[in-house]
Amino acid sequence: MSNINITTQPTGRSPENKYFFGNLTKELDLTRPKYNKIGNIEDFNAFYNKLTGLSYKNRLRFKTVGISFLVFTNDDRHAQFVRNMFNTEDEHDDGSASDWIIFHNTEVELSEPKIQVNLDHKIMLIGGTTFLGEIKKGVFGIVSFELPKRNILPMHCSAFTYKNTTNLMFGLSGTGKTTLSSDPDFRLIGDDEIAWSDDGIHMIESGCYAKSEGLTPETHETIFNAVENARNKDCLVVENPGVPNARLSYPITMVDNAYHKEQNFGHATNIFFLAMDAEAMLPALSIVKGDTARLLFETGYTSQMPGTEAGVDKIQKIYSPCYGSPFMPRRVREYSNMLMDKIGQNDCTVFLLNTGMGSNGKRFPLELTRNSIKTAITDKLDTRYIRVKDSNFSLCMVQSLNNYTSSDLLPADSQSSQYKQKLKEFKDNLEQVASDFS
Repeated sequence: MSNINITTQPTGRSPENKYFFGNLTKELDLTRPKYNKIGNIEDFNAFYNKLTGLSYKNRLRFKTVGISFLVFTNDDRHAQFVRNMFNTEDEHDDGSASDWIIFHNTEVELSEPKIQVNLDHKIMLIGGTTFLGEIKKGVFGIVSFELPKRNILPMHCSAFTYKNTTNLMFGLSGTGKTTLSSDPDFRLIGDDEIAWSDDGIHMIESGCYAKSEGLTPETHETIFNAVENARNKDCLVVENPGVPNARLSYPITMVDNAYHKEQNFGHATNIFFLAMDAEAMLPALSIVKGDTARLLFETGYTSQMPGTEAGVDKIQKIYSPCYGSPFMPRRVREYSNMLMDKIGQNDCTVFLLNTGMGSNGKRFPLELTRNSIKTAITDKLDTRYIRVKDSNFSLCMVQSLNNYTSSDLLPADSQSSQYKQKLKEFKDNLEQVASDFS
């Protein structure tokens, strides 16, 4: 292999161009039609005939969480990306032994990206796009559909161990999930996709796909060193350098403080839900339980700051059910029921971590956030309980932590009636969002 630079068109995924086919579409969550569209079988057949009539120089087989895949791609760059992300082997048969087959072609002429998934025949078709993540997230979407039938929960999160604990971290883009889970003191299990079975936590991928924007040895030491390792070993894939969504792909074996092979990680001890709260309404760290934890998972709340994307000129609230709506095709409640069962069965503690604004109007310092995570994992916390009247929504707000005081950690006037009203409005809004997906 050799290092690869690729500029893609488009420069991101195309989830709104994805269609599902077959009788099994009845198991999809159709309350989210933006991502779960059902197509006409004649369209699938025509696209299938077009792609299967082309030649493919790369045939790659891999198996993850008990599901085997065979990927046909005409593009050597995408083949290297697949090798980085999964434990592959070259394949020369017709794919009859695979659970799922993916046909991926970057040369077929189409007016727009086209992603089609036949759930009955277990075939995925990808064309009209050169974006690398389309294969990766295509695999995850399939895994997220299949695993619940085996009583395994697929999760769009990172996982790491620290001081004899196993920890999960959920968060949307911009919340700091990659930065925080790649702390040099942690040992990384996976940075993006994890499964939770009756036996414990499992890797779905064996590679990393990290954003390169703002990458420095000071803030992202683990990722920075992994990228240099991959570059030196000729297995680095650089995607769309210079654009906001630029990414870097490398095998997890390039990460010094990571697990390089699947092993017994046990069950999760702690879960962190990350929210970049731009309105300084949430405390830096809270313990959440029961209905509150479920509601946060089912809505996947964060906020987006002005200027982060073209056309965004004011603070916007963002919601993505299960912290990964485009990749979780089943009903939201199906995933949340599984998560809540596993939390209860394994006495798992759930935290809400605000990586956004504090009461001073500035974003919480990275040092404070990292300190909060480590202290939450290892120490008994000093908390203050607050509950929204006539509801089950509550926060156990951490009011002191090492050298940080309540003025550093808590929202302004957090004991006032005005703050309780704000928290009620926050809860009501989450419930309204969740009701749209039930």
